[in-house]
Amino acid sequence: MKTIVKSSIRLGFVVSLAFLAGCTMPWDHRRAVESYVNALTFESQAQDEQAIAELQEAVRLDHNFALAHSLLGDIYRENGQYEEAASAYESACELDPWAFGDHFHLGQVYQALKRFVDAIRPLTRAVQLQPEHPQANFSLAVCYYETGDYQQAQLYGRRAADLDPANADFLAVLGNIYDKTEDDYQAINTYKQALEFDDDNIDVMLRLGAVYSRMKRYDPAQLILEKAVATDPAAAGPHLALAYCLIGKRDLPSAQSHYQTTLSIDPENYQAYNGLGVTAMMQYIEDRSQNELAEKALENWHRSLEINPDQPKIQNLIARYTAQIHGMTPEQSSP
Repeated sequence: MKTIVKSSIRLGFVVSLAFLAGCTMPWDHRRAVESYVNALTFESQAQDEQAIAELQEAVRLDHNFALAHSLLGDIYRENGQYEEAASAYESACELDPWAFGDHFHLGQVYQALKRFVDAIRPLTRAVQLQPEHPQANFSLAVCYYETGDYQQAQLYGRRAADLDPANADFLAVLGNIYDKTEDDYQAINTYKQALEFDDDNIDVMLRLGAVYSRMKRYDPAQLILEKAVATDPAAAGPHLALAYCLIGKRDLPSAQSHYQTTLSIDPENYQAYNGLGVTAMMQYIEDRSQNELAEKALENWHRSLEINPDQPKIQNLIARYTAQIHGMTPEQSSP
């Protein structure tokens, strides 16, 4: 229905243009308009290949036909052909610097292609053209976030959330921005607001729990992470995050239990092996007569490195504690 309505609006515009131009319209442009009208018909019938062929003919006949470039971009974008969509929208934007939709959609396809730096320019123009557009502000915030410009990300993220205060996605991303800059209280408040509108969003729960844990506020961290576990007991992430929180509370048996649950869900989770190693080594340090705990810690760390060898901190822990337990030099004990 959306496509049909949009096509009808375009068709009415083109028909009016053709009527006003009459016989003074250049021949190539008249043929381009005919191809464009044919494309609208094919698009309304979900015959995208035929529509694309007609639009390619239209822009061949008249490269300055901005509407044809724009519609070509729309069809490519809706079919996930983002590179082709970007090329079409680039032409449309160059031909019509005042077209909000083309600049907005060009920014979106750049974003989908992870070309975040490129996306900032058209999205900035889109926001200039329609400052009160929530999604344009949000997309711009995301792109600034991805490029590490958190000040600008916060500016547009806050504006998007102000324009659409009940949008949980906007609030979640704004919380991530505050989290990245370690503005902990703002992050906590924003994540809580997001959960008011989307109370089973596990990713937001995990991020909120991580902020609490970073602040060493382990009790509220445990509460929200237990809720995440209850929301999806079969997901490894909540168990892993809760185990880390429980280490902070020095509840090592419970932490070990959740690490084991993580491995039962995801046997290749190297972070769970790291956690089991940490809990076992902490128990050994409390009672150095239990050498088997130290050996268990080392074995878990070795298994973690088998899954992900690129862990210098774990390699250093193995070298350090192997040297202590077996009387070897760090060089001799390096994995």
